[in-house]
Amino acid sequence: MTDTMRAWASRRRLLQGTATLAAAGLAAPAIAQTQPRVARVWGEPGPYGGVFVNGMNEWAQRSNANIRFEVEQIPWDGVTVKLATDLAARRPPALISVESPIAYQLAAEGLLEPVDDVNRAIRAQERLVDGFTLEQFGAWRGTQYAVPVHHQPCLLVVQQDLVDEFGLGNPATWNWDQFANAARVIAERRPGMAGYTMALGRNLCADYHITQFIWQAGGMTWDPQAEFRTVFDSPATVEAFDFIRRLHPTMPRTAVEFSFLQVVDQHAAGRTGMSAYWGRTMGRAAEESQALFNNMEYYLNPAHPGTGMRWSWTDINGWIIPRRDNPFIRETKEAVAYVSNSVDWMVRYSHSLMPNVGPVFKDVATSPQMLAHPFFQSKRRTLDVIFTQSVPHACNTGLELKRGVNPLAGFAHGRSVWAQAVQRMLLNNESPRQAVEWGQRQFEGVRRDNQRLLQG
Repeated sequence: MTDTMRAWASRRRLLQGTATLAAAGLAAPAIAQTQPRVARVWGEPGPYGGVFVNGMNEWAQRSNANIRFEVEQIPWDGVTVKLATDLAARRPPALISVESPIAYQLAAEGLLEPVDDVNRAIRAQERLVDGFTLEQFGAWRGTQYAVPVHHQPCLLVVQQDLVDEFGLGNPATWNWDQFANAARVIAERRPGMAGYTMALGRNLCADYHITQFIWQAGGMTWDPQAEFRTVFDSPATVEAFDFIRRLHPTMPRTAVEFSFLQVVDQHAAGRTGMSAYWGRTMGRAAEESQALFNNMEYYLNPAHPGTGMRWSWTDINGWIIPRRDNPFIRETKEAVAYVSNSVDWMVRYSHSLMPNVGPVFKDVATSPQMLAHPFFQSKRRTLDVIFTQSVPHACNTGLELKRGVNPLAGFAHGRSVWAQAVQRMLLNNESPRQAVEWGQRQFEGVRRDNQRLLQG
């Protein structure tokens, strides 16, 4: 058992005996206090968490709730460790924004408050953008543990002027071979410029970029439809690794250390013709280089030539509520419902970092306030790809190929096993098969350590 698993096991013992709270209505008990109380909210890096918390505080003021919500930014891969520490200290945050793999894990661990009542209060199922289900945000065994808040697909970012200049065709129709050829041509014809940039460091961003290729080839890490069997060592995964090796010469030489911000920096500085990223690259270009922004377009990921799949790692984010030692459950539920029901606040949320955080509710996505953002005039086609066309291809490690919810993904989240496996191929000169077999052993260990969650 790893150190991380011992920490989770210790916390489970601490939580034994916790009673199940009623799910009907917003019925979790309030705790009367005469002194002002501060409820902590953990948000991702970026301004949008602060916007949502401002809306929660508007609810608190209007309700005379004698409570103030304060946002704390937590790194994408830091939630699990920090939550373990704060739960052991019996001081969890009142609310956390997480990607669905973490929500699945924490729900399976019995650490979260059910939020079926909140989702009913905001009519979440009826309002969801076409193509999403509540399960994708954080359900486990028929109970909802996450309130939808946004989605972010990782797509192909292209400098269209280069593609047009070199006669590389329409990126919307590319398969892997055409995409690899475009990366090669750009790198050859523009000395000093990378053809393609992705993260290949030992980090979470690399995990995201790598798993996209695995899914497009038809591979998975675990199969929920086969008793969560570890299936990483498939021919599809080997093919994906071989394709990454094929792309590698077109990338920056330092790509093996790149994480999130380095990929954005590379593209925003005009040092790559294409990259894999979320909407933030476009936002940065708009802030720093109008010429780059004008020629930047997003496309669905190139299709695998055999499967035709274009899966993209999508941050399917929701709000989750720790249930143990959390004195703010009722107020948090009511505040989240208040903001989620407000088209105005949810538009402000998305507009705070356009086009990085996509709206998940139809009334928000189609509202005049949302469509008033300047990007809808200058980049309408690209925004349609990011916000709408990407949804059928949304995937992540918690719901691989949409074959079922997988809480094991949360335990692997942030361990960078996918990235380490690729680095063994690129840095240690292992064959794709050898690197994949190493990854298989690591992932089988994760499954073995946590098999108890998969029973029943």
